[in-house]
Amino acid sequence: MKLIKTAGRLLAIAILITACAELYAQTTRINSPYTLFGIGNLNNNNVNARSMAMGGIQFGYRSSGMINVGNPASYTGIDTLSFIFEGAMVGNMVTIKSIENSESSNSATLGYLSFGFPITRWWKSSFGLMPYSNVGYNVAEDRTVDQFGRVRYISDGSGGFNQVYWGNAIQLTKNLSVGVNAAYVFGSIDHGISVTFPDSSYYFSTRTDKSITASDFVFNYGLQYTFFFKNNLDLTFGTAFGNATNLSTERDYLARSFFGEANDIRFYKDTISHYKGEKGDIVLPRHIGGGFVIKKKDKWLIGGDVSWQNWEEYSSYGSTDSLSNRMSFALGGQFTPDKFSIFSYLERVTYRFGIRYTNSYLDIRGNQLSEFGISFGLGLPVWKSKSTFNIGCEIGRWGTTADELIQENFVKFTLGISIYENWFIKPKYH
Repeated sequence: MKLIKTAGRLLAIAILITACAELYAQTTRINSPYTLFGIGNLNNNNVNARSMAMGGIQFGYRSSGMINVGNPASYTGIDTLSFIFEGAMVGNMVTIKSIENSESSNSATLGYLSFGFPITRWWKSSFGLMPYSNVGYNVAEDRTVDQFGRVRYISDGSGGFNQVYWGNAIQLTKNLSVGVNAAYVFGSIDHGISVTFPDSSYYFSTRTDKSITASDFVFNYGLQYTFFFKNNLDLTFGTAFGNATNLSTERDYLARSFFGEANDIRFYKDTISHYKGEKGDIVLPRHIGGGFVIKKKDKWLIGGDVSWQNWEEYSSYGSTDSLSNRMSFALGGQFTPDKFSIFSYLERVTYRFGIRYTNSYLDIRGNQLSEFGISFGLGLPVWKSKSTFNIGCEIGRWGTTADELIQENFVKFTLGISIYENWFIKPKYH
């Protein structure tokens, strides 16, 4: 009976992941002109709701009741008798502005689903679903061209890549753990450009559509080493890294001429160029990061991270983009006044804070765009349970208005849940 119950739970989980994968594939989750470049906006998709509220620290972070996908070696910290489920919803409020104009947009989506459980006392595992990158933009620009008058260029894009991962970690010694994540990256990115002539009815407009579909495996590796001290203090150093990966893709391309447009419906005349299913690859760059966390059990922790990605080696079908190497820094922590208080709920709440800074991979008009964020959040315990609700908020800025570029001011909300169940306790009585 117990085996049937466990199998039923795992089947329900599999159905949930399948449904969410379909939801990801149908949802545009961002509105940013900068997602035109590379593979779009890189998600901090390995960062859970707790980490996000602490600036995104992950390399040295480990906990018995939490899944840290950012460093697979951390899975050995999962309690030997537990099964953990984590999920989150993510909302964004973004104001996009240039020197002359500004525009606001909102979005919300499923952030991630993760599951963690022990195989043996020294071998722990995790699997789940999360986004890898997002694309979403619609930009119009008018230029005056001799003999043609006004020419309007409209660029739009949507889609993104997602990943289903399976990770495993082994505790080699009391202090040392190693782990690996195998992620299946899938999804498609669509880019389109329309060229129209608002001042003339004598010229046919043109529309080009390009779609790239990805499906391949990506591997990431991690290591953590913990020093244990008196008074429940410990210090963990961690690192995670991945080699450059050739991501297998297929590309479709269609260029057409059209005249007239009503209610976003175009009347196409001729096909200028077309091909379908062109096989190729996208080179995803190598990356490495390291960090530390020092903590006092059930009381407080402070951690810091630094990471680097070699985006100069990125290419798509042999073509490079305006990309530079990416460098990120993060610092954060949390504090719980009294985790076991029976008189005050607020004393059992965990309070989190963090800060991060990133030199993004975009280098436009001689400006390597940077991103800055300040975060804070709460861990709200569930009564008589190790489960928690985790709320996070990040306020930040990406880009600049210098050299006629665009600056994005954003507020990001994360509402996560971490469900902790005891699945592997042997009964004392039969």
